[in-house]
Amino acid sequence: MNLRARWILTLGALVIACGDNGGGETTAAPTTTGTPLTTTDPTTTGDTTGTPTTTGAESSSGEPAHSCLIHPDEAACTQDPQCLWKGVVQLNYGAQGCQGSIDDFCIDKDQAGGASAWYHEVGGEPQVVEFGYTPDGLDPEWQPCTCDGPLACLCSSVSEDCPGRLDEFCGGISTEMGCELASIKDSSRCAWLSVSSEGPDDGLCADGAETYECLPADNGDAATCTPPVYTFMPCGGFQKEVFWRDNNGVIDTVVACGPQPLGYTRCEADDTPEQPDECKCRCT
Repeated sequence: MNLRARWILTLGALVIACGDNGGGETTAAPTTTGTPLTTTDPTTTGDTTGTPTTTGAESSSGEPAHSCLIHPDEAACTQDPQCLWKGVVQLNYGAQGCQGSIDDFCIDKDQAGGASAWYHEVGGEPQVVEFGYTPDGLDPEWQPCTCDGPLACLCSSVSEDCPGRLDEFCGGISTEMGCELASIKDSSRCAWLSVSSEGPDDGLCADGAETYECLPADNGDAATCTPPVYTFMPCGGFQKEVFWRDNNGVIDTVVACGPQPLGYTRCEADDTPEQPDECKCRCT
């Protein structure tokens, strides 16, 4: 079982453990199919971009909007005939990558619009919550998830792609497991890769420079590759791909087999003048 599947099973167990709090059935957690978390009938339709169009205190009809999220506890929620006390997914982001759990919230019985992700501050930290609909009439403390929001917004199954934040998203993860679980819309966008800073482009190899980092990558969860048949030594017969980039005058090299690190150029089979001699440093 891979690590992402293990995380989904763990989150599923949290949903079961959450149970029925007397206010209704607990919402199911997102699955690897990318289907957004929902608390509505499956025939409900709407925009699922994760960027709701209304955040003010008025509904689309011009009447004052009613927000069930104003109720802080189950007792107040169950007294409101328009509301239900149910579990929804809340998301956090940190050095371990994306972490999800089930929290109880007071949500609307009558739900409209597509699944959406919102954030607000709890104890000085942003909390991202994914709803199966688009809440209306929220207090200003609630903001819709966009590419300008907390990195936990990218953990949501209804998040935007936000390619401009991939370096920040992947680079903030310091563990292999967290990196492998860092998917965006169920697509693995990060990879745990061997990186070496070889110094200036002078053909010399650095000693003991290898580290592992979480890098933005295409095919982040791939495990196989077809490396070129390198014609220069000591790379003859090397069974992985080597990538390089010029990082402000320092040649960084990466070894991978499957993932394609973004911002790097793959070393070609022949030692051409266009690529640095440092490509050969990773084949030993």
